[in-house]
Amino acid sequence: MKAPALYLALPVQTRAIILMTVSAIAYALTFVTVRELSETFSVYMLVMLRAAIGTAILLPWLYQSGIGVLRTSQGKLYGFRAILVYSGNLCWFYALAKMSLADATALSFLMPVFTAIILAVWMHEHLSGPRITALALGLAGAFIVIRPGFTEISLATIGMLYTTLSYGAATAATRVLTYKDNPSVVVFYMFALNLPLALGPGVYHWTTPSPADWLLIGAFALLSLYSQIYMTRALALAEAVIVMPTFYLQLPLAAMFGFFLFGQVPEIWLIPGAALIIGGSYYSLWSEARRRTRNKEDGTR
Repeated sequence: MKAPALYLALPVQTRAIILMTVSAIAYALTFVTVRELSETFSVYMLVMLRAAIGTAILLPWLYQSGIGVLRTSQGKLYGFRAILVYSGNLCWFYALAKMSLADATALSFLMPVFTAIILAVWMHEHLSGPRITALALGLAGAFIVIRPGFTEISLATIGMLYTTLSYGAATAATRVLTYKDNPSVVVFYMFALNLPLALGPGVYHWTTPSPADWLLIGAFALLSLYSQIYMTRALALAEAVIVMPTFYLQLPLAAMFGFFLFGQVPEIWLIPGAALIIGGSYYSLWSEARRRTRNKEDGTR
């Protein structure tokens, strides 16, 4: 039996977990490539190249689908999301260049908590106890990782916190956009609208890459694109509460890569801090899944 047929023969949840595992590995490797590239190139240039390569990769899809597929009534929301993603990318790349990969990864897990809170406010939903609890756990974990008052809060740490907030808002916007538009259109606009924002600063800070650098830049762009694609596919196959624990494999992978490639030794405070952040994030997903199940059961009565 060939690999694709063998994969399709697996239970749906197993396939979703495999996809999320691939996504987690790709995300961790994205962190490594950004860290390596940031030693030579400006974050402005890297953000521009990510947008340009991502757009170029999606152009065959656009050619096949036709330009008419891009028609939308949500232009303002797309523009707002583009600003969030662009500013978040700048801060994310800067943070990865200055922080340990493990700390940056742990703080990035605050994003699902912020997404749930922002969506609740956006949709005029009640801020339930589970959502508030998840936010409190996540913020408590972030305080343990950062330890304000005991260590100096660096600009990179502030940048990473802004990244989680802006990405959380951008993810909430993405969910709203997919209610009306095709997910492929939503992904295309994320890269295509970031390109004009990134073009001026990226060209101004341009440094010509060597052939070896281009290989690493290509790997960085592909990893960042396909990590999102595989995550999206995993979430389409199974509930987030089932597959997200696999996504948290990023943390030990990032710690391992940071140690062996960059000599970064994680501090002991990372363990309890990350546990609270991941616990808060997972509790948020679990409570949302339980709420949806309860609503479905009520609707069938």
